[in-house]
Parts: sequence; structure tokens; C-alpha cells
Amino acid sequence: MTSQIQLEQVINGLNLDLSWEYAAMIQYIQHTPVCSRAPEYTAVIDELLEHAQEEHEHAVVLSDLIQYLGGIPTVEVANRLTSLNNVEMLRQDLQVEYDAIRRYLQRIEQLEALQLYDSAQKIRNIAVVEQEHAIDLEKALGIQKVQSGTVYPFSHNP
Repeated sequence: MTSQIQLEQVINGLNLDLSWEYAAMIQYIQHTPVCSRAPEYTAVIDELLEHAQEEHEHAVVLSDLIQYLGGIPTVEVANRLTSLNNVEMLRQDLQVEYDAIRRYLQRIEQLEALQLYDSAQKIRNIAVVEQEHAIDLEKALGIQKVQSGTVYPFSHNP
């Protein structure tokens, strides 16, 4: 496969990523006022607003990168999810983050294959923030990745 075809695939992928960043931003903005105002969700609401702002920043970085690589940034918005149930809402947001991380890891590989390491680093920076979003949402949902019964090296358990 020629590097021109690979570059076109990367630009198309970045435009897909951009459409999902738009969608994530809109979804977070919509979920914020709909999320229950119960005390246990106060911090979550603030976090969702922060996530929306960071998704906007990602969209700007992606738009600049697409243009730099010779493409035209899309104005298409991917599918948004809504719910009136707080837990379902947060699960929707978490799935969007998992999907973004998967796509960005693929994009990093594609960019590095073209020896566009500076561009790959920009995507890597976005992926780090998306991972932080996923961790925030996992915590809000009470998802624990530590297996019960795990003994840590610093544990005093015999």
C-alpha cells in the first residue's frame, strides 16, 4: 500500500474521530442538565462539564491535524446517546470513551507507520485524556478493576 493511500486512510480515520469528538461533546453537554441533582451526582455533573470542554479541545487538535495532513475537517456529527437514567447515561459516556481509546490507539499505529511521530504524539495526548475520562466514569459507576482477594506487596496480610 502506498504511503499516499495510507495517509488518506489516516485522514479519513481522523475525520471519523473528529465526528465522534463532536458527538461526545454534545452528549456530555446534554447529559449534564439531565443528570439527577441528587447529592451523589454533584461531583459527577461537574466532571461531565469538564469532559465536554476537553472533547472540544480534542476536536480543535484533530481539525488542525487533519488540515496539516492535507485533509478537510468534517462537520459531520456521530450518533449521540441519551437517557433519563443517571446510570445508563454514565454507561453511555463510558462506552464512548472506550471506543475513542480503541480508535486512537489504531490512529497512533497508523501515524507511526508513516513516520509522523509528532502527529502520533498529539493523538497519544488525546488518548491519555480519554483514558482519564474513562477512569472518572468507572469510579462514578463503582466499577472496580481490582480482583477481590488480591494481596498487594505492601499488604500486611500473611
